[in-house]
Amino acid sequence: MAATPSRIPATPSKRAERALRWSLIVCAAVSLGALVAHVLGLLPMPFFLEVFGIPSLLVIYALAAYARKINAGLLTNGLWVGLCAGLAATVVYDGVRFLVERGHLFGYNGFVPILMFGSWITGQPTGSTAAKIAGWTYHYWNGATFGVIYALAVGRRQWWWGVGYGILMECCMLGLFPLFLRVTNKVDFIAVSMIGHLAYGAILGLLAQRYLRF
Repeated sequence: MAATPSRIPATPSKRAERALRWSLIVCAAVSLGALVAHVLGLLPMPFFLEVFGIPSLLVIYALAAYARKINAGLLTNGLWVGLCAGLAATVVYDGVRFLVERGHLFGYNGFVPILMFGSWITGQPTGSTAAKIAGWTYHYWNGATFGVIYALAVGRRQWWWGVGYGILMECCMLGLFPLFLRVTNKVDFIAVSMIGHLAYGAILGLLAQRYLRF
């Protein structure tokens, strides 16, 4: 009796994959949207994160589950690689800036904005425990979602694409941060942030090149 050939799971159409990919990218960009909306006076950050931020995380989880169900393995690979690479790159980003700050190489402390974000979210002073927890949580949320955006939008490229992505992030920061942060020494501000973003982009690019499958 002839053996019945095993059934190969159907793969999603290119259109379905594209729709899922851009839906994930939009959801990942919500954390950045909260900062932009707050700085531009459109919506306060706590309200934005409560109304859009938390739901966006639930949607990402649901879309990831759906992608797995329909056998969209490349998307789930991109999501997880982007998430892990983004977190790892953020750790390096902070480590490099910590060494720069401890070495007193420049007169700008790149960690001050993190506490400001926490204060905006909680309504507590920047030195409070609540503001520190909220600020650092938001900081790593951003780092992870920037990694997801890179992985899903750029894919597996040479690592220096990540460096270019870091430079793009730097340009966005230079356009946005002076709107709420008093910068007394522009050279030091640019140097510290550029060093950090180059390190972030290099690590992100290397990990994406190594582990992405598309």
